[in-house]
Amino acid sequence: MARKESYYDILGVQKTATPDEIKKAFRAKARKVHPDAGGNEEDFKKVNEAYEVLSDPKKRKEYDQFGRFIAGEPGQGHTGQYGNGPGGSWPAGDATVSWNDVGGATGAGGFGGFSDIFDRIARGEGAFGTEWDIPRQPTRGRDLKAVLKVSFTEAMTGTTRTVRVRVPANGEVQRLTVKVPAGAMDGGKLRYRGKGDLGSDGGSRGDLIIVTEVEKDPIFSRSGADVLVDLPITYPEAVLGCTVAVPTPDGGSVRLRVPAGSHDGAVLRMSGKGAPKVKGEGHGALKVKLRVDVPEQLTAEQRELVERLLATMDPHQVRPQIEEAVRATTREE
Repeated sequence: MARKESYYDILGVQKTATPDEIKKAFRAKARKVHPDAGGNEEDFKKVNEAYEVLSDPKKRKEYDQFGRFIAGEPGQGHTGQYGNGPGGSWPAGDATVSWNDVGGATGAGGFGGFSDIFDRIARGEGAFGTEWDIPRQPTRGRDLKAVLKVSFTEAMTGTTRTVRVRVPANGEVQRLTVKVPAGAMDGGKLRYRGKGDLGSDGGSRGDLIIVTEVEKDPIFSRSGADVLVDLPITYPEAVLGCTVAVPTPDGGSVRLRVPAGSHDGAVLRMSGKGAPKVKGEGHGALKVKLRVDVPEQLTAEQRELVERLLATMDPHQVRPQIEEAVRATTREE
């Protein structure tokens, strides 16, 4: 099993190093791994913890003797080597201790947790009062996302809603009037500049992104600005043709002519009867898919009529390729 990295290894010093050598090594290491200088936050916290222990004679003596140190009373501090970054954890005997257990807690020796060290360094003060010339950069706030549910009709015609969004940085509740445009799509995004989370060190606020979630409709579906609808028709209507009233997504209806000889799955397109185009002018199309209904049960009269129709038709003429394939198979056998 590989040997665990010790605090001396982390700072790159010998076990016999003097306090001044430890301090010098700490400063050099911390400058190198500090996140603001392009380093790794996880390594930075390891370096800080190592210095907290080795710079304190009492903690260093305990560490040298037992290979560990104890901070605070039972249940208040932690026992172990080093952590794995904010929100992380590390082994402590038979337990696992999270970073949240030690952040800001004061243990033996009076240190206030790594979050205090990090704050001091971020202010340019250094971990223990030494001034470092590492300026803090303005950081833009995070973008926030909120989901707004609207009905299919509201998405078609447009609507106005009041939305309340809590800002994580300060708990402020924002009230915004959101205008959902006519023709809004499921998953469409509305961006409100400067309404997101607060920035830091003079950084600008993030944006608020409203994502529209359009409820499903029992009749219509969408494909971009085109609206799709299934139209059931009877077999005689498909054979002879017919005129059917079809609903439109704006709440109206239109009469559609179904040509004679239409087959199941045929799509009839009605231009300008679909959804409004969010980008651009006009509307999409209303696409009507024909579904020829075949009855599962027939009355005696209906069955007689179908049998009479069948007698006047030659089924073999509608499937010549299938018939030929069957004959070819029979000849091979």
